[in-house]
Amino acid sequence: MKRTSTLGILLIGVLFFASCKREDSINIDQQRIYSNYEYVYNSEKNESTMSATFRLDNSSGTKIELTHPARVEFNGEGLTWRNGSGNYQLKRSGSAQGGAFVYRDLEESVYTNSVSTLSYIELPFGITNISQSGNFFLPWSGSSLQAGESIRVTISGGAQTTTKSWTIHAVGSTHIILDQNKLMDLIAGSAEIQIERESSSGLQQSNLSGGRITSKYLSQKLFINITN
Repeated sequence: MKRTSTLGILLIGVLFFASCKREDSINIDQQRIYSNYEYVYNSEKNESTMSATFRLDNSSGTKIELTHPARVEFNGEGLTWRNGSGNYQLKRSGSAQGGAFVYRDLEESVYTNSVSTLSYIELPFGITNISQSGNFFLPWSGSSLQAGESIRVTISGGAQTTTKSWTIHAVGSTHIILDQNKLMDLIAGSAEIQIERESSSGLQQSNLSGGRITSKYLSQKLFINITN
């Protein structure tokens, strides 16, 4: 039994270190660095998080840590390397009204990618209960769904032991339907609900490997009751 436990621990350790494997950008052809930028505004916290993740060749490649003097900035402020997550981050209070990520590689090439002002979205005022007796019609406060956007609703927390989410992509939508099948998987009782709007596109400026830039608006969370 002890031998089996030891082997199990060693295997977990190997998998952990494999998943955390990093490369330094000095050892890589700069054209092979794939760039992923994300700007998230959290209305609940009134906080913005800007992040940049660099990978080898594509979105699933090995994560890369930039070697000085290579660097990445947002609106002139440097993003800081986070070893635990393997990316660069910058947090600020409030919401930036647009901005730009600027990445400078070791060959002194400069790539600028802008984020537009985030589209507002919040849950409707007065929502307190969601019934499991049928599909639930949920409008939102904010503009209709635009091309390149998606909207997601998540219910979790409170008495819930699982998380359920619903996503739509249909341009022009002003509401989302929470279907009864998923609602029935929830537990009758307390919960939290949140809605988010996401926009994602290819980069405006990049090397040969390309990348993506994403912006998200996370609404305030509301406490609700799931009812039969």
